[in-house]
Amino acid sequence: MARRTKDEAEKTRNAILDAAEKVFYKSGVARTSLEQIAAAAGVTRGAVYWHFRDKIELCEAMWKRVFLPQEDVLEQLAASASDTPLDDLMKAFSHSLKLMASDKQRHRVISILMLRCEYVDDMSAIMERRLQCKDRMLGRCVRMFERAKKLKMLAPGWTPRMAATCLQALMSGLIINGLEGRKSFDLAKSGPACVEAFFRSIRA
Repeated sequence: MARRTKDEAEKTRNAILDAAEKVFYKSGVARTSLEQIAAAAGVTRGAVYWHFRDKIELCEAMWKRVFLPQEDVLEQLAASASDTPLDDLMKAFSHSLKLMASDKQRHRVISILMLRCEYVDDMSAIMERRLQCKDRMLGRCVRMFERAKKLKMLAPGWTPRMAATCLQALMSGLIINGLEGRKSFDLAKSGPACVEAFFRSIRA
């Protein structure tokens, strides 16, 4: 019985998160209330508050479902002793762009965080968490580029932090282009091609 209750609670939590993604994507975070999310999920307002204290906590759980797996991959790469750090990074970031192009949930969540959320007043806490996530991922990339530099794979003039910062900026720009939905830009093809071109430019 306890197991069933736990499973039901997890099912309800996921239903709320699924509904939040759809409502946030359609109406934006600031204009959406927890009552609207409850109605979309087919649960009571109390059920939403039982799982999530407020929209900040809900948004955090929403993006963790998308970003934690990617963070874990980067952490594993940064902690490994691979002798191909540049290839490893290139493949990881190219794969993440292809995933975003094909995974509707990932596309929806990233669009909410980057284009449909006003980071003012209480919601500024979401921006703070976004920046913390961004800093963690930057740090892991720096560690990978530091290994590449020790292996004499990094071209002269490039520091590990400069390479990591440029890669992060490139990814942000490609993702924004993908979210804008321009027919002239195919994220699944052009995204990885741009990432590969970047890595060619920094190789010794």
